[in-house]
Amino acid sequence: MKTYKLGKAVRNYRHHKVGTCTVCGRLTIFFCLDQGSFRNTMICLFCRSAARNRHVAKAILGIVDRGAKSIADLHAKGDVTIYNTATDDCFSRVLRNYDGYFSSCYKEGLDPGTEISPRTSCQNIEALTYPDNSFDFVVSEDVFEHVRHPEKGFREIFRVLRPGGYHVFTVPFHFDRPTLVRVDTTGDDDIHLLPPEYHGDPLRGTILAYRTFGIDLFDQLNGIGFETRVDFSSFADRNCGILDSSVFVSRKER
Repeated sequence: MKTYKLGKAVRNYRHHKVGTCTVCGRLTIFFCLDQGSFRNTMICLFCRSAARNRHVAKAILGIVDRGAKSIADLHAKGDVTIYNTATDDCFSRVLRNYDGYFSSCYKEGLDPGTEISPRTSCQNIEALTYPDNSFDFVVSEDVFEHVRHPEKGFREIFRVLRPGGYHVFTVPFHFDRPTLVRVDTTGDDDIHLLPPEYHGDPLRGTILAYRTFGIDLFDQLNGIGFETRVDFSSFADRNCGILDSSVFVSRKER
């Protein structure tokens, strides 16, 4: 753990928890690095998953329902295909040698579809190069607020999912209001409607947030063909270091 993170861990020691990780499956310590954002911290000692990563894993495991206690157990299942829109995260660390696991990132200067490493490629989420009906699960975490035309991205995910497949995702969300549009993207150029908001990004340092989603997202997903529910973290989830988190689970109905 880097020195600055170690300092945060020491300051927040009262909020650390012991439990079992739904990503790597190990009995571990979840380190709280920020009391103001439990969903993005509570870091697993072993796979470095955060609370929201483990919540996504819990949602997938609840659907697979074949005795798997963690994402790492999917190695033994062998027939579940997952596409993750991120690389070099906890899922990739645990599943990098699993033939049914694929991941991607977007890199300027690379053509979409270019292979970066085995089962990892450059992809534009608004125009994926994967064939129709390729995956049982697509995972995206805090990605779609940064997608210029999110409906295109949701439709692409619908296309590459098999019938009955699931998009399991997280986004910043307001349950009591419509989507807050920060940037007008109807033309070729971005037109800022509000002061720019940037989020941290492991590849680019920071990345522009185009919107904060709201309740109209459900109608948009329903119109594409998804049936969507939200899984909220419960008190029992604390045993897995999952706190203050919500995960969207969209099922491709046809």
